[in-house]
Amino acid sequence: MISKIQKFYRYFVYRIYHVNNHEPEINVMVILGMIHGSYVLSCLFILSIIFPFDYPDLDKSEVYILALLFFATQFLIFFRPSKWKTYFKEFENESKEERRKGSFLVWGYLIFSLSLQILIPVILDAFFR
Repeated sequence: MISKIQKFYRYFVYRIYHVNNHEPEINVMVILGMIHGSYVLSCLFILSIIFPFDYPDLDKSEVYILALLFFATQFLIFFRPSKWKTYFKEFENESKEERRKGSFLVWGYLIFSLSLQILIPVILDAFFR
């Protein structure tokens, strides 16, 4: 199971990197940051339902600092273009059918991940209120 998840991650980076050849490293980092941010916000929302708590009052500068720290951490953990090159070699000979299927999975995952902030409150409201 873990090896399938790791392979999908490698394929995800490969496909996002090759969507647009204009600044592909930035494309990958921005999309990974958005997805991981989506997961963090979703987890915070679920935790606030399970363990009710008030979010601290933050002004704009504090929110920007937290976002900057989040993206800096993302950069340090996930920005590995030299390692990404090995991912590219792994998938460079995929067939048209594999590419079509892989593209469907990548875009489905991307849309699902980015829509979590909408889906989770709707589901929780429908079933648990």
